[in-house]
Amino acid sequence: MAGPIVYLNGAFVPAEAASVSVFDRGFLYGDSVFETVRAYGGKAFAVGEHYERLAGSASRIGMALPFERTGFARILAELLAENGLDNAMLRFTVSRGVGPAPVPDPAGCESPTVVVLPRPVPPWDREAWRAGIATVISPVPATPPEVLDPAAKTGNFLSHIMAIAHARSHGAREAILLDAKGNVAEGAASNLFGVWNGALTTPPADGAILPGVTRALVLQVAREEGITCREEAISPYLLGRADELFVTNTGWEVMPVAAVNGRPIGDGRAGPVAERLLAAYRRLVARRLGVTAPGDA
Repeated sequence: MAGPIVYLNGAFVPAEAASVSVFDRGFLYGDSVFETVRAYGGKAFAVGEHYERLAGSASRIGMALPFERTGFARILAELLAENGLDNAMLRFTVSRGVGPAPVPDPAGCESPTVVVLPRPVPPWDREAWRAGIATVISPVPATPPEVLDPAAKTGNFLSHIMAIAHARSHGAREAILLDAKGNVAEGAASNLFGVWNGALTTPPADGAILPGVTRALVLQVAREEGITCREEAISPYLLGRADELFVTNTGWEVMPVAAVNGRPIGDGRAGPVAERLLAAYRRLVARRLGVTAPGDA
């Protein structure tokens, strides 16, 4: 079975024919930035927000993107068309490129490497969504902001990979990372929200988190829905006593958390706030793109 068409440095090529140099710094050092964009009905969503974050990530590591926002949007649209995809995820990676030697010094890298990989999104399963996911608190801490700016979404993802591997080994889908003070930072691949007495709380954007595009949009629709929103520290003790927990990212949208470290949250299923916010988020998608999200809530 043929693989997808991918984008590589200005060309659309079959995945099996695509290759990147063994001297590419993204391969050697994780010296790259990336975004994952969701498409609904053949249209990429939140393109502006994703481009701005990609550009911000590149700036934070001293790398210039080889395209503007219009070029970013064009690549996404054309890749969707090349693959005939309606509902998809698009992983957009830009590395610093090929260096003159396999050494850490980034000097001499003139041409970034750009790779975009598509994959279809499977049909939405409402009952599986309502069942939620299990999570564990990870022994791997969030990277301190003093070490690496968490707002830079880079290919240097090893601590998050280790956290996810730990979660999987304990039968969980997601890991919850703590910051240097022992408070909740984020999920290994998501941002976390909790509900206490009807109010929504999420760790602050200026902490040890990558402020997600979906996180910002969920806060936007929550406020439009009249839900009280707070950005403040959440302790592990408070986490276990939430009425509801859910995590957000581009692929999951709003995903209920059924349990933390084996302890059920609420009644161990999606709560009313998560249900309400998923519906509101998908209405936002529909307004922006003029399409209906799969399995519209």
